[in-house]
Amino acid sequence: MKLLERLGLQKFYSVKLTKPDVLTVNKLSLSNTQPTAEEELSFYYLYKLMMLDYRARSVLCVKEKGHPHHKSADVSCDVDDFLGDTNVCDDDTEEELQIHPMDIQMAVFLCASDFLRQWMCMKLTKCQYALPLLVPDPRNDTTEFPMWAFQQVKKSWKSKGANKDSVKSGLLFQASVPIVSFIRFGICPTSKSKILNSVINRQKHNVFFHWHCKGSTRECLLTDGLVEIAWYWPGGMEDDVLNSCVAFTNLHGDASNHKEQIAFLQEVSAVIVVLLSESSLNDTRKETLSSLLKSSTPVICLFAEKEKVAHRPNPTKVKLAVHNKNEAQLTDEIISHIKHFLGTKDKKCSLKACIEVARRHSIVTDEVNEKCREGHEIAQRLMDLIKKEDLANVKRTFLPLQGDLWYEWCRKDKESYRLQSSAFTSIEQQKSKIQAKKEDLRKEQLGKAFPLNNLMRSFLECLGSSSLSPDTKLYMLQWLGTLLDDLTTDSLTKLQALYHSTWVDMKSQRTSNGGDESQLQKTAENISRELDASNFGLQHLLREVSQIYEALKMSPDMADEKQYLTALPGIGAEMLIEGYPLELMDGDASYVPLGWIEAVLDKLIHKVGDKQIFVLSILGVQSSGKSTLLNTMFGLHFPVSAGRCTRGAFMQLVTVDQKIRDELQYDFVLIVDTEGLRSLEINNATALAHDNELATFIVGIADATLINIMEESLLDMQDILQICVQAFMRMKRVSITPSCLFVHQNVAEPFASEDNMTGRMRLQETLDEMARIAASEEGFDATSFNDIIQFDVRKHVYFFKNLFEGNPSTAPPNPSYSENVQELKSTILGIREWKSDCRFTSISEMKLRIVAMWNALLGENFVFSFRNSLEVMVYKRLEVNCGNWTWQLRKCGLDLQRTLRHQIMSDQVQAVDSSSIKKSFEQQAKAISEETEGYFKKEKYPHILNQWKNNIDFRLQTVKEELIEDTQRRCKKWIAQLSLTTLQITVSNFIAPGL
Repeated sequence: MKLLERLGLQKFYSVKLTKPDVLTVNKLSLSNTQPTAEEELSFYYLYKLMMLDYRARSVLCVKEKGHPHHKSADVSCDVDDFLGDTNVCDDDTEEELQIHPMDIQMAVFLCASDFLRQWMCMKLTKCQYALPLLVPDPRNDTTEFPMWAFQQVKKSWKSKGANKDSVKSGLLFQASVPIVSFIRFGICPTSKSKILNSVINRQKHNVFFHWHCKGSTRECLLTDGLVEIAWYWPGGMEDDVLNSCVAFTNLHGDASNHKEQIAFLQEVSAVIVVLLSESSLNDTRKETLSSLLKSSTPVICLFAEKEKVAHRPNPTKVKLAVHNKNEAQLTDEIISHIKHFLGTKDKKCSLKACIEVARRHSIVTDEVNEKCREGHEIAQRLMDLIKKEDLANVKRTFLPLQGDLWYEWCRKDKESYRLQSSAFTSIEQQKSKIQAKKEDLRKEQLGKAFPLNNLMRSFLECLGSSSLSPDTKLYMLQWLGTLLDDLTTDSLTKLQALYHSTWVDMKSQRTSNGGDESQLQKTAENISRELDASNFGLQHLLREVSQIYEALKMSPDMADEKQYLTALPGIGAEMLIEGYPLELMDGDASYVPLGWIEAVLDKLIHKVGDKQIFVLSILGVQSSGKSTLLNTMFGLHFPVSAGRCTRGAFMQLVTVDQKIRDELQYDFVLIVDTEGLRSLEINNATALAHDNELATFIVGIADATLINIMEESLLDMQDILQICVQAFMRMKRVSITPSCLFVHQNVAEPFASEDNMTGRMRLQETLDEMARIAASEEGFDATSFNDIIQFDVRKHVYFFKNLFEGNPSTAPPNPSYSENVQELKSTILGIREWKSDCRFTSISEMKLRIVAMWNALLGENFVFSFRNSLEVMVYKRLEVNCGNWTWQLRKCGLDLQRTLRHQIMSDQVQAVDSSSIKKSFEQQAKAISEETEGYFKKEKYPHILNQWKNNIDFRLQTVKEELIEDTQRRCKKWIAQLSLTTLQITVSNFIAPGL
């Protein structure tokens, strides 16, 4: 086809364009240039789509234009010459050469692999664009229903009901909703797609392309017969167009020429809207229209050339005039009739159910793809095994290497690195005891895990099978993830709503000081445990794979299962190469399985070589848009939603194009996405240490870290960065040179970057001051934050516009957000331009860095329990003073014991009671108490100190009581010793004369 040749896509029609082809870091990633040749259009379109820039659909070639009319200096003009020959346009030739934007989109779609189509649909949905539902292929005159492309598209919406609103979330192809179809007969002066856009999107965003969109031309080669679909997503607002989710389809071209599509739409639609021109109605068009009017499906007929129409009473057929009618009025009338018909006829259909309809009308579906079908069959067999168990017991049954035993093993392993001297047991004895406990836990784990249960054995056999092609395995993984989502979504949604309502009740009772808050707390904890148990996805199966490897590696007696030690890391490496995220840190146990990570990276080196790699990580508080930013920047698919969607840390490999590797000096980018900090779901007692530990690890392993902040408040991240700096100073064995860039999201002010220079300078001063405090505490030579983590306040602070233009349920992404992302991406990828000492490591060196960082973290415990460096400093000073107060008490005790011992041994005192000992301590204890009170009142940071006052008082009281008990015990011992000595002397004197 000539069009594919013009776009440079002819080679991809048979050998499909793949997702890795699109996600490769190339020249477009470094600068936002416009295409100058037609063969650049398709990849430029895909790149803009990846960046969530909805202007991708109006992409044009930038060509130099001459100005022939401006050559003459004579500005006068004869009116007849000026008005003459209006039928000739100087730009006609150039306009004919311009490729229609929809031709670019559909050409790419026809040449795309199934996985790239799926990726395109996810991005088109985020851009609030319609998706291809029925796709005609002009090369073989067939029509395709690309069901696989919809598999991963998810949405959430809020429907308004009679009693209460309901929030729904799930995969689009499974959502059963009413379908409203728009079709056209003949050539009409009014755009059907424009009318449809005004119905479903009051923000005037062109969900469906129409004549008046930018770049539109007279001819569009690939859309005749195309059926697109889009959904209206209510947000539970008063101004929602419709109260529930409704799908809208749009048939491009004259409906009478596309009988397969019409038959399909007539069967699945709840309402059909017809735009027609009576002047162009021929016999064929009348015949097709007649079949629609005779069906029971409600029809709204729009007469394009009439200003008025006669209304005949018909419960399912409505006529509306369009010509010269106000657009808002026409839209309201159409919406009113759609609402009426949807309310009277409850006909719903899902895309999944549409497959059978498509088959009946000879429309090709994805099932012709043998690899897709085989992958689905394997995934379904695995699901049959899972469904035999209750959802709440699935993890316990099929994932025995996770859960309580694994958490306890991780706790013991960390404990072994953080031993403290004890008066009763030596360090070596503690180590030995912990090591024995770890071995017992591993044996218990292995006893539950082996022989492998049916699910894990079948899963590993599929992944490791040499008879299955890589594509079949990818289809299987994708299908399995989809089916697991389908299994758990409803249950998780209900539990999350219940947890939220319980948490709200608990908060209101805390405010009003009424009710049984402790009972609500227990209820919330039970719901949280049930949520964890019911949260079962593909990531948990892959985590079990890593645990099988870890357990076997530490168990030499499991000889029969040793084949997994060589096979499993290869599976992990292959998934990284194919673009799947691999779990770096277990989000449930907050632990890095080093053995597994090392083995996978070794296999990766074996497959791709020990290449140079650039590691980019991201940090931010919960729901600050971290995963969305990475997905937009690199086209990835990290999970995004409100709340804690990412758990732990995941890494994903992105390839750099060969053409720019010499310029960038690295071969791959490793993206590390992390869970949100300050998460409400984490226990308050451990949240601080968890967040600080995670942040330090993530910053430490990366060449650059994005610090993502909602709006302009960075207090939480400021505290976390201080702890990172303090930890890096303490971990002197780890030689790292990290850098960071700050991203402020949802900043509406257009000149925020300039207006916030004062705030940025204050941030720099705060970070520098805290770095100096930390350095003085740790004996480290550092005078600024930049000495530890490289950061330029003038260049490395970015302000992003809001992600959406209006109400997110129907609003497209803000183009300014995409431009902000492109600017940031160019800076990040060109890191050598602003980080002169940057030296990219090889994969093997990166592996050693991960190991060194994690081992250093295991050995560090003290600093992570603090909020910031100031707290560390204040606490250290408090500890010094507490040591002095404790010593004063102990000195008092030693002096008292020395005095009492002398008195007892000289027989001055025959008995000592506890009351007299307590009385002896009173004066010293009172003096220490007064000193303590004065310290907490007069010290520089009383607001920080006060959190430890009760603890210090308790410690001093405990020391005093221990000293009193010890003194009394010693006195009794000395009295008994004196009595024994006296008795011995008496006996000796009595016996001596008899001798």
